[in-house]
Amino acid sequence: MRLHPLTAVVRAVRYGFNAGAVGFFLGGMAAGTVGTDVGLVFVLGPLLALLGAAYGLATYLRFTYELTDDTLDVASGVVGRQEREIPLRRVQNVDVVQGLFKRPFGLAVVRVETAGGGSTEAVFDFVSETEAERLRTEVRRRARDTVAPTANGAAGTDGDVGEPPDERDYPDGTAAAGDDTFHETVPTHLFELTTRELAVLAASSFRPGALAAPLFLVFSPVGPLVRSLALSLAAPVGGPRSLAGASPDALVVLALVSLVPTVVVAWLASAALTVVGYYGFRLGRLDDDLVYERGLFSRYSGSVPLSKVQTVAVTENPLARRLGYAGLAVETAGYGTQQAAQEGNQSVVPLADRERVTTLARRLEGVEEPALDPLPERARRRYAARGLLAVLGATLLTTLAAWAVDGFSLWYLPLALLPVVPLAAHYTWVNRGYALADDHVVVRSGFWRRATYLVPYDRLQTVQVRASVFQRRLGLANVVVDTASSARLGSTDATVFDVDRATATDLARTLRERLQRSLHRGRRRERPVREA
Repeated sequence: MRLHPLTAVVRAVRYGFNAGAVGFFLGGMAAGTVGTDVGLVFVLGPLLALLGAAYGLATYLRFTYELTDDTLDVASGVVGRQEREIPLRRVQNVDVVQGLFKRPFGLAVVRVETAGGGSTEAVFDFVSETEAERLRTEVRRRARDTVAPTANGAAGTDGDVGEPPDERDYPDGTAAAGDDTFHETVPTHLFELTTRELAVLAASSFRPGALAAPLFLVFSPVGPLVRSLALSLAAPVGGPRSLAGASPDALVVLALVSLVPTVVVAWLASAALTVVGYYGFRLGRLDDDLVYERGLFSRYSGSVPLSKVQTVAVTENPLARRLGYAGLAVETAGYGTQQAAQEGNQSVVPLADRERVTTLARRLEGVEEPALDPLPERARRRYAARGLLAVLGATLLTTLAAWAVDGFSLWYLPLALLPVVPLAAHYTWVNRGYALADDHVVVRSGFWRRATYLVPYDRLQTVQVRASVFQRRLGLANVVVDTASSARLGSTDATVFDVDRATATDLARTLRERLQRSLHRGRRRERPVREA
């Protein structure tokens, strides 16, 4: 099968325009430097445009795909031919994206993710809405049909195929593969983001990409007005009245004063992006997959296989935590690192009342949040010492800058952060903890984005005890809890930070023992019962 016919038109125009632009540029360069006829521009440009359009058409004609009973076959390439067979048993996620300019034409982009992949395995850009839904439904159905016999028998070869289904994989009581409701196409409704929750989500979240909004204003046609406003705000407190001839001290004051409106503009842009991205968010259950859709202008939809969920995380920022809200994210073995970096790929619930979030987490994985064990007191002293050293280091740098740069005398500015150090140390300490439940370990960390990781024992891969030089001097260590996922919800694995060294050793040993115990129970469930 081929992609939608409009793909040929779009690719021909895109490649033709790019190649034609290169042709006009090269022709102009040749006319200006070598002295060739200017008419070469009007020959080389259209010629390369035609070649580019032909190449774009060839990429469409050479891209074919076929869905068999156990593989998704994709062939592509014009100069170098590439043929891939993607085993359906390894397919984890099939996401469908409808961009702003694709929705009116009924077009969509389909992305296929596999277990352990570092990037998206296959991209179908673009197909019709009907074909996108067919691909997603059929891939999910055939993948489950492929995995089902293995799950009931011998273990699979990929480490994620032969896991026995248990009650956690079917929290609402649906049966395993092969039941009569498998072909159900209408998902069971689980969650829908309300207008109030969307407003709180927009107000309490911040997207780093929104920092481009203040820069856009500065360099836009209204840039002179923005710069004039910033200068007028900074002038009464020691800032420059103009950028020309401004002293380093005045420029520092200008930067500090401009920080507040910069943050406000970025926050407003982030709120707008959040509303556009999460408008109409709905979560449902289809067979053993969670399915979601969201988006105002561009529509995103995808699935999260419950059987491949490695970690469940309850996420909170300070404002949402204060208002009693939280989010729910999951970590699977399917998303590549590039795909997972995109916002919302693994967000099961972007924001909801915390009680609703914990209830849904309990339904999905059968896990709860027990009371957490705090870190030892000397861990808080370590955080305070670390913050103090950071402030003193920054002061040293500004002192060197004052010595090297004429007109800069504000070397003492970092010292203004000293009162913040004990507060930061305390809140870092109080927002970290851990607990061992009957069938999962709970790890909490973070203040600005506090994440409470709920990791079932049977999803553990490795447990490591790590300690830096400074931690060893205080008798502290970290316990790193690793799962089989290829992408992380944050920058690190679920880590129990700064516990007593002996406690860390005991904790790691206990986790390994409970992992083996859960695997043993799983093997006993897998072993068929023989009749006498």
